[in-house]
Amino acid sequence: MRGWLVVCGLAVAASGSAAEPPVPAAWLAYAAAASDALGQRLAQADDARVARLHAFLQQTPQTAGAGPLAVRLWIDPVGTVTRSEFASLGDAQADADLHALLEQASLPAAPPPGMRQPLRLGLSLQPLPPDTP
Repeated sequence: MRGWLVVCGLAVAASGSAAEPPVPAAWLAYAAAASDALGQRLAQADDARVARLHAFLQQTPQTAGAGPLAVRLWIDPVGTVTRSEFASLGDAQADADLHALLEQASLPAAPPPGMRQPLRLGLSLQPLPPDTP
């Protein structure tokens, strides 16, 4: 059976204002840790929602090759994702599964003090190499 590797990456938007302060290192580190945790969550093969999502992606390879999916996440003070937004994958069940997987994720730590929300990530879905179990 073919699987999928889920890669989360921080999406940093450039600002048009030269006066915009740089993104604090703590925010970038938190986004990287959140990306890693979400990538692991979306790769848990024993979860039926993950299996359905991967099956959908196998049936619609153009979804996986469409580039990163812009995801916005709201995270509570203890590090639990409470809300997620992203453009539809084109399938109500796949959308519901991805929302549930993201919104039931507990991140390794609380967001750093003062970090702006939502956290914006680019979610890329890529096929695993053929020899991956």
